[in-house]
Amino acid sequence: MNETTPELPLPALHQAVLDAADLEALLRDIEQCAELLAVLPKQAATEQIGDPARLTLADARDLLARRTVRGLQIRYRHDGAEWWDTLMQVSAGWRLVRIRHEVG
Repeated sequence: MNETTPELPLPALHQAVLDAADLEALLRDIEQCAELLAVLPKQAATEQIGDPARLTLADARDLLARRTVRGLQIRYRHDGAEWWDTLMQVSAGWRLVRIRHEVG
C-alpha cells in the first residue's frame, strides 16, 4: 500500500467442519433468525450456477444434500452485521468459513 491509503482491518475468519446435523442446524438458524441476502453456489472454481437473486435456503439444502456443487456461499444479515458463510465439500462433511462484515 502507498502512504496515502489507510490500512483497513480484515474481518475475522471463523472455520469449522460440519456434519449433516450441524449443517441442518446452521441452515435452520439462518432461516429463523436472519435476513437472507443471497445464496451463491459454485460448480467450478470460476463458475456460479443459478440466479443468486432467486435461490432460497431450500435450494441451498437441496444442492448441499445432493452434493451437486463444490460449495456455496450464504450471505445474510444478523445482529447488526452482514455475514458470509462459505460451505465447501470435504470428506468429513462441509467446511464452513464465516466472515462478519460490519454494516455501515
